[in-house]
Parts: sequence; C-alpha cells; structure tokens
Amino acid sequence: MSSLAIQSAKPVIRRSLAESLLTCSVFEREDAEYLAFGSAFHSFAATYQLHCKALGEETSLVDVARLANEAWHRTPGLLHNRWREFMQLCDDFAQSHRAGLDTLMHLEHTETLDVGWAILTCTIDRIDRADLGDPDDEPRRELDTDWKTEQGEMDHAFQASWYVQMRFLKHPSLDEVIFQVDSVRDRYRADPLTIRRGELDLWWKGMLVALRERWEAPAAARVPTGGPACEGCAHRFNCPKALAVAREVPETEEQADELFEEALRLEQAFAARKSALEIFYRQRNDRVVAGHEVGFLRPRLPHLRVTAKPLELRAWLNKRHMAGDSVLKVDTEQLRQSAIQQKLVEAGLATQEFSRPSFKWRHHVPARKARDQAREKEQE
Repeated sequence: MSSLAIQSAKPVIRRSLAESLLTCSVFEREDAEYLAFGSAFHSFAATYQLHCKALGEETSLVDVARLANEAWHRTPGLLHNRWREFMQLCDDFAQSHRAGLDTLMHLEHTETLDVGWAILTCTIDRIDRADLGDPDDEPRRELDTDWKTEQGEMDHAFQASWYVQMRFLKHPSLDEVIFQVDSVRDRYRADPLTIRRGELDLWWKGMLVALRERWEAPAAARVPTGGPACEGCAHRFNCPKALAVAREVPETEEQADELFEEALRLEQAFAARKSALEIFYRQRNDRVVAGHEVGFLRPRLPHLRVTAKPLELRAWLNKRHMAGDSVLKVDTEQLRQSAIQQKLVEAGLATQEFSRPSFKWRHHVPARKARDQAREKEQE
C-alpha cells in the first residue's frame, strides 16, 4: 500500500477531479457521506489482503470483523446507522475474494506523474502480474482491478484510460494492461478492458490540453455546464445549469423516503391519467398533441413472424453459412414448473442463476424475502 505525500507549488489533480473538470469548469466536489463509505471499504479491502499476505494465507476470515471495525472507526464522515451494512459488505468481500498472493504486486497503489504545469495522481486498488515472466523482472502485462461499492450501470472509460496511461508512462516495460471493474455489492465483474501501449497516446495528449485550459481559466471565464458531473457537485442545488435529476438526488434516508413516497403517488396518478386517455381515444382517431402522437397507434414498422418450423429454419441458415443454432431458443415459459426445472439442473441441461440487480421497486413480502434469502444461501 502506498500513500500520496507531495510537497510542490504545482497543483495536484486526482483522476476524479480531472474527469469532472473536463465536464464542467466550475465543478467542486461535494463532501458526501457515500464517498466516506467507499473510502472506509477500500481501507478495509487493502488492509485485509495485506494481512493475508503477511500471514501467507489466501484467506483470514477470523480477522474480518476486527479489520472492518477498525477501518470503519478510522474513517471520518460516516453515518453510523450504516455500520451493519458496512460490516456485512466487508464480510461478503472476504468470503468471495481470495488474496491471490501468487500474482499480487500492489494494493492501494498511488501513481504520480509530473506533466510540467501540474502533478497528476491516481490510486489503483489492486495490481496483479498477468504474464508468466521471471518474478524478478518488471512485468510486461498486468491486471489493474478497481473495486466499486456503487451499484448499477456506470461508465468507467475515463478512469480506465487515466489509470492505464499513467502506468504506461511510469513503467516502460509494460506492453499491455488489463483493467477490471469489480462491483463488490452484487459480485458482478464487467468484461475486462485490454489496452496496449500507444493506444491512448493521442487521447492523453488532447485530454491534457483541455484539462490545462479548464484549470488555468480565470474564474470570470468559467461557465457551468450541465452533465454527468452534476450529481457529485456541491453547487447542484443552486447552479442554473445543473441537471434536474441532480437537484433531486436526496442526501439522507429521510429525504429518500419522502422522494420515494412522492414517486409512488405520481406513479398512481400517471396510471390513472393514462387509463383515462385510453378510454377517451377508444372512439376517436389518433391526434398530435404537444409533439406526440396520441391514440391507438399502429407500429411504424412491421415485425417478422417466422412461419417455418424451428428445424427447417436452422437447416436454411446452416446452408448459407450462418449460425443456425443461435436462433433456436428454449421457451422457458413451458418449463415454469419447479420440478421440471430441478430435473433439468440435475441432468446438466440447465442452471439456475440470478441476473444482475437493477434499480426498481416491488411490494415487500417478509415471508417471501426470508425464503429467497434461504435459497440464495443454499446455492452458495
């Protein structure tokens, strides 16, 4: 684990700040609680795997609670009603991640790069050797892993490019870097991004020019720009250019509960109005209102309805050197009975798995919740 200790008159710009400044020149990072929560988890993850390294063991589950509790209490800015959530997240991480001592090179490794007018920095959660070369030689290929406590689809292209190019510029022996995002809450790993030396040179050059222009622009010349940086900006509530969704993001659970209850009311109001409009247009032609077509609308394009039998279609595609098997899909609606599904699993013809969690809401049924949790533990 390395830490950042720089004494310089030059500005020190972290990756997260650079990404936001390139979106909006007046961006100012909000001192939010979720950032402290993420910092506490990263502190635990690095400490835990370093502890495993010191012991020479791939796991050390008996020490998880102690290390997690220490990481929690040394991190300022946390909401202490999230302590149990944090402890459970750390336990899940330790249960699902081995230390990987055979390939481990660095944990919480900070890279710095002097570009003349500023010092650029980034902290890579974990770096592993990804080649089969001599351990005493510098690696030519490595795996950079970034742990995320957030959920949902997010764009990490800028982060990957910044981290990887920093590694290339500071380590001439590297030819290829694999960047892997690991979502620790839902245990989902996105497809790894492989980048070879030289692929980011043109992007890096242009990005530095734009970043310097944003940084050195006088305050009077800086104009706010609405965009993805709004949700983490301290000015999102009073900035005239802030996105509407950014202004609505709650800061506390009480605000979130109030916002959700309002969303439920609006959902019911929308459903009632849509049903009322449907009744109105049953005996009328469609119309154009407020830039929208309203009424019983025919699809703009026809859809394809295959009339041939599945095997006939497969043979036709194969004769034309196309993948015939790819168009044949099992109708799972015909296999909804749990007894049939279990037999298919036992025969090795199918598996039962969960899709990645997505944001939504549904009615809470305590008995069903307990049953689902018990089923998940059995599958683990």
